[in-house]
Amino acid sequence: MGSEVGNGDNQVSDSLDVRTLSFVISIIGLVLCFCMLYVFATRKTYGGFMHWTAASILLGGAMGLVSYRNILPDFASILVANLLIVAGIGLVARGLELFTGKKPNNWLFISISAVAVVVFPCFTFYAPSVNARIISLSAILAVLFGYSAYISHKDIPKLVKDRNSFLLASFSILALWNLLRMIMTATSDPIPDLMTASIFHGITLTVFLCGHITVITGLIIVNFQKVELDLSTAIDEVKTLRGIIPI
Repeated sequence: MGSEVGNGDNQVSDSLDVRTLSFVISIIGLVLCFCMLYVFATRKTYGGFMHWTAASILLGGAMGLVSYRNILPDFASILVANLLIVAGIGLVARGLELFTGKKPNNWLFISISAVAVVVFPCFTFYAPSVNARIISLSAILAVLFGYSAYISHKDIPKLVKDRNSFLLASFSILALWNLLRMIMTATSDPIPDLMTASIFHGITLTVFLCGHITVITGLIIVNFQKVELDLSTAIDEVKTLRGIIPI
């Protein structure tokens, strides 16, 4: 019986392998990017859409680098990968600002960029610590996802005259999960290597994968919500003109 339980734990651990999940997220991220490019090329889109498309490219590339951790140099698989993740999520938030016409929160992006540029090299080369890198990245992502959730809650309904609960829920869950990951990592034993981290970090990548898909889907939906609103407004204007001008 004990052997069966042990084999079950090993199977769960193998299915949540960090390297494999990172590679899968990379491939799916690039597929989503092609979907975004297709929508951009064939449908009406608005400001910020290309930022979301670029975010998919950066996140796909970042997770591809993560999947080659301990194979590629640390500069690429750790430092560049983490910076690309921050840049990708930052582009999603910046794209939401452009889409809604919200005044750019430049101080937020400048502060996060400055922290990332200082913290990741420090905890990669000068004082190497997997835990510190995870805590730093999780804190940054929690802020960016939280800010995106705020825009989705406050500004998007004003713009499209409708709510996008799907997008709001996706950002909120990702923000809360990153807070949980930050707390769990801060209270756990030192992690010697991300590739051999606990099952929780494999689950985190699974949540990130699902979140990536739902966020991109939500962003495409909100773009079409704006298209529908513009079309409805145009129809109302035509009806008004028909009432004024005899045909």
